[in-house]
Amino acid sequence: MESMQDARRAVLELRYNGKDVTVDIAKSLTDFQYNDAASGSLDDLTVSLEDRDRNWQGPWAPVEGDQLVASIRTVNWGKPGEIKKLPLGTFEVDSIDFNGPPDTISIKAVSLPITSEIRMQRSSRSWEKTNLKTVAAQVAKRAKLKLIYEAQDNPSYERLEQSEMSDLAFLLNTATQEGIAIKVSGGSVVLFDEREYEQKAAVATIVRGEANVTGYSFALNTAYAAFRACTVTYTPPQGKEPLKATYTPEGAPKSGPVLKINEQVDSQADALRLARKRLRERNKEGGRGTLSLMGDMRMATGLTINIKGWQRFDGKYIIESARHSIGSNGYTTNLEIRKVLGW
Repeated sequence: MESMQDARRAVLELRYNGKDVTVDIAKSLTDFQYNDAASGSLDDLTVSLEDRDRNWQGPWAPVEGDQLVASIRTVNWGKPGEIKKLPLGTFEVDSIDFNGPPDTISIKAVSLPITSEIRMQRSSRSWEKTNLKTVAAQVAKRAKLKLIYEAQDNPSYERLEQSEMSDLAFLLNTATQEGIAIKVSGGSVVLFDEREYEQKAAVATIVRGEANVTGYSFALNTAYAAFRACTVTYTPPQGKEPLKATYTPEGAPKSGPVLKINEQVDSQADALRLARKRLRERNKEGGRGTLSLMGDMRMATGLTINIKGWQRFDGKYIIESARHSIGSNGYTTNLEIRKVLGW
Protein backbone atom coordinates (compact mmCIF):
# COMPACT_ATOMS: atom_id res chain seq x y z
CA MET A 1 0.00 0.00 0.00
CA GLU A 2 1.36 3.43 -0.98
CA SER A 3 2.25 5.61 2.00
CA MET A 4 1.66 9.35 2.15
CA GLN A 5 5.40 9.80 1.93
CA ASP A 6 5.46 7.95 -1.42
CA ALA A 7 2.29 9.50 -2.86
CA ARG A 8 2.39 11.97 -5.73
CA ARG A 9 1.28 15.34 -4.40
CA ALA A 10 1.41 19.08 -4.92
CA VAL A 11 1.55 21.60 -2.09
CA LEU A 12 0.90 25.34 -2.03
CA GLU A 13 3.63 27.14 -0.12
CA LEU A 14 2.48 30.56 1.03
CA ARG A 15 3.97 33.43 2.97
CA TYR A 16 1.46 36.04 4.12
CA ASN A 17 2.92 39.40 5.15
CA GLY A 18 6.22 37.66 5.72
CA LYS A 19 4.83 34.78 7.81
CA ASP A 20 4.91 31.21 6.52
CA VAL A 21 1.27 30.04 6.65
CA THR A 22 1.72 26.88 4.57
CA VAL A 23 0.82 24.54 7.45
CA ASP A 24 -1.92 26.84 8.81
CA ILE A 25 -3.91 26.76 5.57
CA ALA A 26 -3.21 23.18 4.47
CA LYS A 27 -6.44 21.71 5.90
CA SER A 28 -8.70 24.62 4.99
CA LEU A 29 -7.46 25.15 1.40
CA THR A 30 -10.19 24.23 -1.08
CA ASP A 31 -8.77 25.72 -4.27
CA PHE A 32 -5.77 27.64 -5.52
CA GLN A 33 -5.24 29.23 -8.92
CA TYR A 34 -2.27 31.09 -10.35
CA ASN A 35 -2.77 32.79 -13.70
CA ASP A 36 0.38 33.45 -15.71
CA ALA A 37 -1.49 35.99 -17.80
CA ALA A 38 -1.37 36.94 -21.44
CA SER A 39 0.31 40.14 -22.63
CA GLY A 40 -1.50 43.22 -21.38
CA SER A 41 -3.00 41.52 -18.33
CA LEU A 42 -1.66 41.25 -14.80
CA ASP A 43 -0.60 37.94 -13.29
CA ASP A 44 -2.85 37.01 -10.39
CA LEU A 45 -3.54 34.29 -7.87
CA THR A 46 -6.63 33.27 -5.90
CA VAL A 47 -6.57 31.36 -2.62
CA SER A 48 -9.95 29.84 -1.59
CA LEU A 49 -10.40 28.58 1.96
CA GLU A 50 -13.14 27.12 4.12
CA ASP A 51 -13.48 29.26 7.25
CA ARG A 52 -15.58 27.31 9.74
CA ASP A 53 -13.46 28.68 12.62
CA ARG A 54 -13.93 32.23 11.28
CA ASN A 55 -10.23 32.99 11.51
CA TRP A 56 -10.22 34.80 8.16
CA GLN A 57 -13.16 36.94 9.30
CA GLY A 58 -11.47 37.85 12.56
CA PRO A 59 -7.80 37.82 13.58
CA TRP A 60 -6.52 36.81 10.13
CA ALA A 61 -8.85 39.08 8.16
CA PRO A 62 -7.04 40.13 4.95
CA VAL A 63 -6.66 43.78 4.01
CA GLU A 64 -6.06 45.20 0.55
CA GLY A 65 -2.32 45.61 0.13
CA ASP A 66 -1.34 42.57 2.21
CA GLN A 67 1.55 40.75 0.57
CA LEU A 68 1.56 37.12 -0.55
CA VAL A 69 4.59 35.17 -1.75
CA ALA A 70 3.57 31.85 -3.30
CA SER A 71 5.20 28.69 -4.68
CA ILE A 72 3.99 25.28 -5.83
CA ARG A 73 6.03 22.34 -4.56
CA THR A 74 5.57 18.87 -6.04
CA VAL A 75 6.69 15.59 -4.49
CA ASN A 76 7.03 12.37 -6.54
CA TRP A 77 5.20 14.15 -9.37
CA GLY A 78 7.29 13.10 -12.36
CA LYS A 79 9.04 10.17 -10.74
CA PRO A 80 9.57 8.68 -7.26
CA GLY A 81 11.79 10.78 -5.02
CA GLU A 82 11.59 13.87 -7.21
CA ILE A 83 10.92 17.19 -5.50
CA LYS A 84 10.42 20.34 -7.56
CA LYS A 85 9.42 23.90 -6.77
CA LEU A 86 7.80 26.56 -8.96
CA PRO A 87 8.18 30.08 -7.48
CA LEU A 88 5.20 32.20 -8.53
CA GLY A 89 6.36 35.59 -7.25
CA THR A 90 5.06 38.32 -4.98
CA PHE A 91 1.46 39.56 -5.08
CA GLU A 92 -0.69 42.08 -3.22
CA VAL A 93 -4.26 41.48 -2.07
CA ASP A 94 -6.65 43.12 -4.53
CA SER A 95 -10.07 41.77 -3.52
CA ILE A 96 -11.76 39.52 -0.94
CA ASP A 97 -14.95 37.46 -1.44
CA PHE A 98 -16.81 35.92 1.51
CA ASN A 99 -19.67 33.42 1.12
CA GLY A 100 -21.73 31.00 3.22
CA PRO A 101 -23.00 28.85 4.65
CA PRO A 102 -20.66 27.07 5.00
CA ASP A 103 -18.30 29.98 5.46
CA THR A 104 -15.71 30.33 2.70
CA ILE A 105 -13.35 33.10 1.67
CA SER A 106 -11.45 33.77 -1.55
CA ILE A 107 -8.47 36.08 -1.55
CA LYS A 108 -7.36 37.45 -4.91
CA ALA A 109 -3.95 39.07 -5.29
CA VAL A 110 -2.27 40.68 -8.30
CA SER A 111 1.30 41.25 -9.46
CA LEU A 112 0.85 45.03 -9.52
CA PRO A 113 -1.22 46.62 -6.72
CA ILE A 114 -4.13 48.94 -7.42
CA THR A 115 -2.27 51.62 -5.46
CA SER A 116 0.52 51.67 -8.04
CA GLU A 117 0.55 54.99 -9.86
CA ILE A 118 1.41 53.43 -13.23
CA ARG A 119 -1.73 51.30 -13.03
CA MET A 120 -4.34 53.82 -11.88
CA GLN A 121 -3.05 57.41 -12.02
CA ARG A 122 -4.03 59.09 -15.28
CA SER A 123 -1.62 61.70 -16.56
CA SER A 124 -0.60 63.63 -19.64
CA ARG A 125 2.95 64.12 -20.86
CA SER A 126 4.96 64.16 -24.06
CA TRP A 127 8.27 62.76 -25.25
CA GLU A 128 10.49 64.33 -27.93
CA LYS A 129 12.98 62.34 -30.01
CA THR A 130 12.74 59.19 -27.90
CA ASN A 131 12.41 55.45 -28.29
CA LEU A 132 10.30 52.68 -26.82
CA LYS A 133 12.97 51.36 -24.47
CA THR A 134 13.57 54.83 -22.98
CA VAL A 135 9.84 55.33 -22.38
CA ALA A 136 9.56 51.86 -20.80
CA ALA A 137 12.56 52.56 -18.55
CA GLN A 138 10.99 55.79 -17.27
CA VAL A 139 7.66 54.07 -16.60
CA ALA A 140 9.40 51.23 -14.76
CA LYS A 141 11.49 53.63 -12.69
CA ARG A 142 8.41 55.60 -11.57
CA ALA A 143 6.81 52.32 -10.45
CA LYS A 144 10.02 51.10 -8.75
CA LEU A 145 10.06 48.10 -11.07
CA LYS A 146 12.92 46.56 -13.02
CA LEU A 147 12.81 46.82 -16.81
CA ILE A 148 13.51 43.70 -18.86
CA TYR A 149 13.59 44.57 -22.56
CA GLU A 150 13.77 41.47 -24.75
CA ALA A 151 13.24 42.73 -28.28
CA GLN A 152 15.76 43.47 -31.01
CA ASP A 153 13.64 46.32 -32.35
CA ASN A 154 13.66 49.58 -30.41
CA PRO A 155 11.30 51.86 -32.37
CA SER A 156 12.10 55.57 -32.29
CA TYR A 157 9.69 58.50 -32.29
CA GLU A 158 9.95 62.18 -33.12
CA ARG A 159 7.16 62.81 -30.62
CA LEU A 160 4.91 60.72 -28.38
CA GLU A 161 1.82 62.06 -26.61
CA GLN A 162 0.26 60.53 -23.49
CA SER A 163 -3.17 62.06 -22.92
CA GLU A 164 -5.10 61.26 -19.72
CA MET A 165 -3.91 57.65 -19.63
CA SER A 166 -2.22 55.63 -16.94
CA ASP A 167 1.47 54.96 -17.59
CA LEU A 168 0.78 51.24 -17.88
CA ALA A 169 -2.05 51.69 -20.38
CA PHE A 170 0.05 54.12 -22.43
CA LEU A 171 3.06 51.80 -22.48
CA LEU A 172 0.86 48.84 -23.40
CA ASN A 173 -0.77 50.75 -26.24
CA THR A 174 2.56 52.00 -27.60
CA ALA A 175 4.25 48.60 -27.41
CA THR A 176 1.29 46.75 -28.93
CA GLN A 177 1.35 49.10 -31.92
CA GLU A 178 4.92 47.93 -32.47
CA GLY A 179 4.07 44.24 -32.18
CA ILE A 180 5.84 44.01 -28.81
CA ALA A 181 4.16 42.22 -25.88
CA ILE A 182 4.26 43.45 -22.29
CA LYS A 183 3.91 41.80 -18.88
CA VAL A 184 4.26 42.95 -15.28
CA SER A 185 5.53 40.03 -13.26
CA GLY A 186 7.97 39.30 -10.45
CA GLY A 187 8.71 42.96 -9.75
CA SER A 188 9.58 43.65 -13.39
CA VAL A 189 8.09 45.23 -16.48
CA VAL A 190 8.91 42.84 -19.31
CA LEU A 191 8.73 43.84 -22.97
CA PHE A 192 9.32 41.06 -25.49
CA ASP A 193 8.90 40.36 -29.18
CA GLU A 194 6.58 37.37 -29.64
CA ARG A 195 8.16 36.67 -33.03
CA GLU A 196 11.55 36.19 -31.36
CA TYR A 197 10.00 34.01 -28.65
CA GLU A 198 8.30 31.88 -31.30
CA GLN A 199 11.69 31.00 -32.75
CA LYS A 200 13.03 29.54 -29.50
CA ALA A 201 13.19 25.79 -28.96
CA ALA A 202 10.03 24.12 -27.66
CA VAL A 203 10.08 23.20 -23.96
CA ALA A 204 7.96 20.07 -24.50
CA THR A 205 6.05 17.96 -27.01
CA ILE A 206 2.43 17.29 -26.06
CA VAL A 207 1.22 14.02 -27.56
CA ARG A 208 -2.41 13.02 -27.98
CA GLY A 209 -3.33 9.93 -25.99
CA GLU A 210 -0.71 10.35 -23.30
CA ALA A 211 -1.87 10.34 -19.69
CA ASN A 212 -0.91 13.95 -18.95
CA VAL A 213 -3.49 15.32 -21.45
CA THR A 214 -6.96 15.58 -19.90
CA GLY A 215 -8.67 17.91 -22.38
CA TYR A 216 -8.12 19.94 -25.54
CA SER A 217 -9.71 22.16 -28.15
CA PHE A 218 -8.44 23.60 -31.43
CA ALA A 219 -9.85 26.15 -33.86
CA LEU A 220 -8.83 27.39 -37.30
CA ASN A 221 -9.99 30.71 -38.71
CA THR A 222 -8.95 31.13 -42.32
CA ALA A 223 -10.24 34.73 -42.38
CA TYR A 224 -7.34 35.71 -40.14
CA ALA A 225 -4.75 33.94 -42.27
CA ALA A 226 -6.04 35.00 -45.68
CA PHE A 227 -3.62 37.83 -46.44
CA ARG A 228 -0.46 36.87 -48.32
CA ALA A 229 1.22 40.28 -47.95
CA CYS A 230 0.82 43.77 -46.50
CA THR A 231 1.36 47.13 -48.18
CA VAL A 232 1.87 50.31 -46.14
CA THR A 233 1.36 53.65 -47.89
CA TYR A 234 1.81 57.13 -46.43
CA THR A 235 1.82 60.53 -48.14
CA PRO A 236 3.78 63.08 -46.09
CA PRO A 237 2.62 66.71 -45.95
CA GLN A 238 4.18 69.56 -47.91
CA GLY A 239 4.31 67.69 -51.20
CA LYS A 240 7.00 65.18 -50.22
CA GLU A 241 7.29 61.89 -52.07
CA PRO A 242 4.85 59.17 -50.88
CA LEU A 243 6.33 56.33 -48.86
CA LYS A 244 5.29 52.81 -49.81
CA ALA A 245 6.53 49.34 -48.87
CA THR A 246 5.20 45.81 -49.23
CA TYR A 247 6.14 42.91 -46.98
CA THR A 248 5.62 39.35 -48.24
CA PRO A 249 6.70 36.53 -45.90
CA GLU A 250 8.79 33.69 -47.24
CA GLY A 251 6.60 30.85 -48.49
CA ALA A 252 3.51 33.05 -48.96
CA PRO A 253 1.12 32.00 -51.75
CA LYS A 254 1.58 33.73 -55.11
CA SER A 255 -2.02 34.84 -55.23
CA GLY A 256 -4.46 36.11 -52.62
CA PRO A 257 -5.55 39.35 -50.93
CA VAL A 258 -3.06 41.99 -49.77
CA LEU A 259 -3.65 43.82 -46.49
CA LYS A 260 -3.51 47.59 -47.17
CA ILE A 261 -2.52 49.99 -44.40
CA ASN A 262 -2.38 53.79 -44.45
CA GLU A 263 -0.43 54.95 -41.40
CA GLN A 264 2.19 57.60 -40.76
CA VAL A 265 5.78 56.44 -41.18
CA ASP A 266 9.05 58.39 -41.33
CA SER A 267 10.99 56.34 -43.86
CA GLN A 268 10.86 53.45 -46.31
CA ALA A 269 12.45 51.20 -43.66
CA ASP A 270 9.75 52.17 -41.16
CA ALA A 271 7.07 51.40 -43.74
CA LEU A 272 8.49 47.91 -44.34
CA ARG A 273 8.78 47.24 -40.59
CA LEU A 274 5.19 48.38 -40.04
CA ALA A 275 3.96 46.18 -42.92
CA ARG A 276 5.50 43.11 -41.28
CA LYS A 277 4.03 44.01 -37.88
CA ARG A 278 0.51 44.61 -39.20
CA LEU A 279 0.53 41.40 -41.26
CA ARG A 280 1.62 39.42 -38.20
CA GLU A 281 -1.10 40.98 -36.05
CA ARG A 282 -3.71 39.88 -38.56
CA ASN A 283 -2.43 36.45 -39.56
CA LYS A 284 -1.29 35.21 -36.16
CA GLU A 285 -4.92 34.68 -35.09
CA GLY A 286 -5.44 31.88 -37.62
CA GLY A 287 -4.82 28.93 -35.29
CA ARG A 288 -5.68 28.71 -31.60
CA GLY A 289 -6.21 26.03 -28.99
CA THR A 290 -6.53 25.13 -25.32
CA LEU A 291 -4.93 22.27 -23.42
CA SER A 292 -5.74 20.81 -20.00
CA LEU A 293 -2.82 18.92 -18.51
CA MET A 294 -1.78 17.15 -15.38
CA GLY A 295 0.20 19.82 -13.49
CA ASP A 296 3.30 20.77 -15.46
CA MET A 297 5.75 23.32 -14.03
CA ARG A 298 7.44 23.76 -17.40
CA MET A 299 4.47 25.62 -18.84
CA ALA A 300 4.71 29.42 -18.79
CA THR A 301 3.55 32.32 -20.93
CA GLY A 302 5.87 33.05 -23.86
CA LEU A 303 7.32 29.54 -24.12
CA THR A 304 6.65 27.26 -27.08
CA ILE A 305 5.47 23.66 -27.26
CA ASN A 306 5.03 21.12 -30.05
CA ILE A 307 1.64 19.49 -30.59
CA LYS A 308 1.59 15.95 -32.01
CA GLY A 309 -1.18 13.49 -32.80
CA TRP A 310 -3.97 15.93 -33.71
CA GLN A 311 -3.06 15.77 -37.44
CA ARG A 312 -4.40 18.98 -39.04
CA PHE A 313 -3.68 20.88 -35.84
CA ASP A 314 -0.15 19.55 -35.29
CA GLY A 315 2.73 22.00 -35.14
CA LYS A 316 4.49 24.48 -32.93
CA TYR A 317 2.48 26.74 -30.63
CA ILE A 318 3.30 29.61 -28.29
CA ILE A 319 1.71 29.68 -24.82
CA GLU A 320 -0.34 32.86 -24.43
CA SER A 321 -1.46 32.13 -20.86
CA ALA A 322 -0.97 29.35 -18.33
CA ARG A 323 -3.16 28.67 -15.29
CA HIS A 324 -1.77 26.43 -12.55
CA SER A 325 -4.37 25.13 -10.08
CA ILE A 326 -4.46 22.99 -6.95
CA GLY A 327 -7.89 21.71 -5.90
CA SER A 328 -10.21 18.74 -5.87
CA ASN A 329 -8.66 17.49 -9.12
CA GLY A 330 -5.14 17.74 -7.73
CA TYR A 331 -2.56 19.86 -9.51
CA THR A 332 -3.58 20.84 -13.05
CA THR A 333 -2.30 23.19 -15.75
CA ASN A 334 -4.52 24.83 -18.36
CA LEU A 335 -3.06 26.55 -21.40
CA GLU A 336 -4.28 28.96 -24.03
CA ILE A 337 -2.07 28.53 -27.09
CA ARG A 338 -1.61 30.09 -30.52
CA LYS A 339 -0.02 28.45 -33.55
CA VAL A 340 3.37 29.90 -34.49
CA LEU A 341 3.45 31.67 -37.82
CA GLY A 342 7.03 30.75 -38.65
CA TRP A 343 8.03 34.21 -39.87
